[in-house]
Amino acid sequence: MSDRRTGSFSAYNDGHETPIDFAPIRAESRHAVRPEGKAVDAESDKAPRRLRGWFVLILFVGLCGIAANQFRAEISDSIAMLAQQLPVVDLPDFDRPVINKPINTVRLESPLHRVTEQEVRMLLARYTESGFLGVDVQNLRDELELNPWVESATVRRVWPDELVIMIAEQRPVARWGEASLLNEQGEVFSPPMRGSETQLPLMSGPEGSESLVRANFEHFNTMLSAINMRLHTISVDARGSWSGVVADGPVLRIGREDVEERMTRFVRLIQGGLAEQLANAETIDLRYNNGISVSNKTDTTGSVASR
Repeated sequence: MSDRRTGSFSAYNDGHETPIDFAPIRAESRHAVRPEGKAVDAESDKAPRRLRGWFVLILFVGLCGIAANQFRAEISDSIAMLAQQLPVVDLPDFDRPVINKPINTVRLESPLHRVTEQEVRMLLARYTESGFLGVDVQNLRDELELNPWVESATVRRVWPDELVIMIAEQRPVARWGEASLLNEQGEVFSPPMRGSETQLPLMSGPEGSESLVRANFEHFNTMLSAINMRLHTISVDARGSWSGVVADGPVLRIGREDVEERMTRFVRLIQGGLAEQLANAETIDLRYNNGISVSNKTDTTGSVASR
């Protein structure tokens, strides 16, 4: 038997006196063995992890750089304000980034009829100072839509220094009550009046009756067009009683029941030869089963015209 004096552990196999050195076992331990028997260096497994780590770090630094560049104007303003409050501290002066150019042009792509240019200019003054990249187009749009004359608005940037605004104004079809208007969708809104609204028809009724009032206004006017009349005012009270005012003509008391039949009877009476007799009428009451009651502008009593 040979005496092997090494610094490593050694052992003998079964039945043979050939020493088995532990050193090869230590060498093999430095390798991972795959199930199929292929050895893989453990150090090589760390390389992808290091690569992923460097990629995440580079991505993070890049995003921080982009954010700092985009908001450099705000950072510069904040440092300037801090420098004013702490004059003893010599803080550096940061210029606004070249990429965030001032807004040189504001283009309005829709004509203004009821929203004034001054209202738009006053609102823009608070936003354009932030520069092309700093302007908050969503907040600007939301503030434009707070104007009761604005139905909707869009705001977008056009590179490199232009802001494009489009405003869709409310389109009133009637006055509603004393201080509000009714739009094409049957919605009530209360803007500052511009003067031309006085020419619109006047409608009124309980809350929630807007669509019905407008529908009856159109329907009654279709019926009255046969006798060259047109309502300028229509209203319904809380009890459901209807009345209207003919343009340059009398007040019509229609009532709650059989409104269709009463309006039809009124049209037939006018067509039957009562037009001249009603030329001086101030109020025409249709709330009768077989006729109408007429109050003339100079009369103190009423008269009934039957079929």
